[in-house]
Amino acid sequence: MMMQSRFLVLVLSLGFFTASIVEARIYQYTDDSGRKVYVDRLSKVPAKYREQLSSRQEEQEDLSDEQIQQLTAERDLKQLRLKINRQRIDIKDAMKEWITPFSFHANRILIPVKLVYGSRSVNLSLVMDTGASHTVVHKSALGSLSAQFSTAGAARVADGSVVKTERIKLDRVDIGPYKLKHVSAGVIDYKGGGSGTQGLLGMDFLYHAQYELDKKNQLIIWAPEKYNKLKDQLVELDKLEQRLEEETAAPGDEGEQ
Repeated sequence: MMMQSRFLVLVLSLGFFTASIVEARIYQYTDDSGRKVYVDRLSKVPAKYREQLSSRQEEQEDLSDEQIQQLTAERDLKQLRLKINRQRIDIKDAMKEWITPFSFHANRILIPVKLVYGSRSVNLSLVMDTGASHTVVHKSALGSLSAQFSTAGAARVADGSVVKTERIKLDRVDIGPYKLKHVSAGVIDYKGGGSGTQGLLGMDFLYHAQYELDKKNQLIIWAPEKYNKLKDQLVELDKLEQRLEEETAAPGDEGEQ
């Protein structure tokens, strides 16, 4: 009885279940492997086994209250574990949306950026440069877009030199979880070569973005507050699952561990 009470507390703490009426009727059938199967709804009995029900009806009605409670608890425990696993997957998927892997090149951080122009797109590696006022990309990297450019002014490039620039109006720029529409970026005819980069991601984007750098794992964590909140939820879910296993373990299990 104590284990059932603690199990109920675990269910309520998850907030997964709403109050429901449990049918007292239990259906039993034997599958092809000879295993006895108990279910609480007729719809859960495969058609090929339903002919067994009439012959077993009397036996089913003789199930004790304790047996019915045990079967119901086992079913609820299985459902709870499934819900925990589903929520863990949902949280991990949500966390992935807020991280972007990056690479190092010549002590600079390169991150993947997708540029969309009309029906075409291109994936580039841009240097995160907090010293650059505007985002600038190399013209040679945009050839597949067949884009039109307009004359602009001048810009500082990675080696510190100043070059003439053009501008491109992009339909969308994807950076991590951010999808920015109608973005204007600088374009330079860079001839340096061997830089390993295709432009600079400047403060016109970085100023408005919240992020942290996990240099050990080479990850950018966008919106750290949201990411850490999801991380905390995952930790609490793991604790809850551990507590569930401890509270529902058979009496002899703990001694064997």
